Amino acid sequence: MGEHRMKNAKKLVYVGIAMALVILTAGCVKESRKGYKEMQFSASCKSCEKLDGFVSPSQINDEIRKMVGKYKGVGEADNVAIQKSRGVVETYLRPDFIDGGDCPEIDSEKWAIDYSYKRKRPALHKGIDIPQPRGTPVRAIANGVVVGKFLNEFNRKGIEIILRHTPEQTGLPFWTYSQYTHLQEMPTLSIGTNVKMGDEIGKTANTGKMGRRVRRDALHFAVLYSKYPEWSNDGVVVTPKDGYFMDPNAFYRLDPPYESLSLAKLLGDQKWVPIPYMNADGILAPSDTKRIWPYVCK
Repeated sequence: MGEHRMKNAKKLVYVGIAMALVILTAGCVKESRKGYKEMQFSASCKSCEKLDGFVSPSQINDEIRKMVGKYKGVGEADNVAIQKSRGVVETYLRPDFIDGGDCPEIDSEKWAIDYSYKRKRPALHKGIDIPQPRGTPVRAIANGVVVGKFLNEFNRKGIEIILRHTPEQTGLPFWTYSQYTHLQEMPTLSIGTNVKMGDEIGKTANTGKMGRRVRRDALHFAVLYSKYPEWSNDGVVVTPKDGYFMDPNAFYRLDPPYESLSLAKLLGDQKWVPIPYMNADGILAPSDTKRIWPYVCK
């Protein structure tokens, strides 16, 4: 009987040790994840330091971090107010693909629409969504350089790549930054890689934290711009100095205005924007364009 009790006691000790290890491990994982988020928030992009225009994150105004919507300890309402003041305003521009091109179209997730009903908190849609089948190649909209790549494990954007375009590369009077999110996998392009307009920079998917509904496969496409060449990457976001968001449709306009409040005042046919593109054979429409739609058209 004593031996039996001894065996039972040993079993209880082993069970207790096992439970303690489980609890301890869970605590370590939680701390590790928390630490990872902190590290990602404050890490500097070492591979960015030799790139044209790069400056330390400390040289970028905190308001720009709030504009892009990723700023620790700041309420969403504050971020949204700044976003509105920096271009995230509905313009009602509409794409008109040149020569009747058959191009993937923007769905109901249009520029600057109110997302508060989806998020149960103040939120705006800082881009446009273009649905396409999973794996469809996403194309660089202009010549540029890779300045950001993010897994975004803890937010809705999912896998992301950002390109920087100089005024000479786009023909626009400012520096622009094109953002592509929800990608299928992390692009193999390294920070600092020069890309040509039309190069594949990723594949379509629906990565990123989801809400109650499964998100369809689509590209979230956004454009930021600045009159200054300086920018930074702190390991979480790319932040142009004194940057603004632009309606992605406006990126294809040949003439000003490009600023959202002015675009919103345009009337009638002025709302239609001729959109250049590349077809499957690499032919451009028009042939001298410096900017194209992020998908191949027919």
